[in-house]
Order: sequence, then C-alpha cells, then structure tokens
Amino acid sequence: RWDSLRPDGTVNPGEMTSFNHYALGAVADWLHRVVGGLAPAAPGYRRLELRPRIGGGLTSARARHRTPYGPAECAWRLDGEDIEVTTTVPPGTTARVVLPSSDIAPFEVESGSHRWAYKVTLDEPNADGAAPR
Repeated sequence: RWDSLRPDGTVNPGEMTSFNHYALGAVADWLHRVVGGLAPAAPGYRRLELRPRIGGGLTSARARHRTPYGPAECAWRLDGEDIEVTTTVPPGTTARVVLPSSDIAPFEVESGSHRWAYKVTLDEPNADGAAPR
C-alpha cells in the first residue's frame, strides 16, 4: 500500500501494510542491474557482472553498491556517438565486462578503477530519432 505510513509517522491500521513491497523494489532492481549495469555474478559480489545498457533517450546512468569487499560502481555517459564507461571493482574481486553498443567481446577485469571511451554504433531508430544497438 502506498499509505502504509501516515504523514504524522503513524502506521495505517489497515489490514495490508508493507514497507518493503517487491512490486516497488523491482523497478529499483531493474534500474540498478540493467540501466546502471551492476549485478552480482557470484554470492556476496565476489564476482561482478558489469553490463550497462544504453537507450530510451537516457544520456547517463550510475549504479553503486556497497559490497563486503568495498564499493562497486558502474557508470556511463553518452554524448552523441561518444560513450564513456567507468567502473570500480572492489579489492579481491573480479568482474565480467560487457560494453554497450560495442563489437568488443566480453572480458574480465581485476579490482581497481577502469575506464573505456569509444564511439557507439547507431543503427535502430526509436522515439528520439536514433538509439544505440
């Protein structure tokens, strides 16, 4: 329910009260994993999957998560056909990287900060005129 917590801080006395309803969390999960491109590839984020997806008229996104090993981050910024992807892989972990709109095969990186800048391939039009594949 949207009204589980009243403006004065008291809990609504109705029968169904949820402060962690998954229907709302699913959107945040999708933004984090898909748009931001940051997901666990092993329990406890020991291994990461960094696979940001561009499109839909967005020009940037950033996802950050505090893992048991330190902060993990994946960010991207699109400027015309130029894209920059930056990542932070915590100490003692590794990541599989899949760069968006790139012919580069997926690859592994060790812990540290990483940056890639390249031209994206635009080939499918969408509502805003052109979208990276």
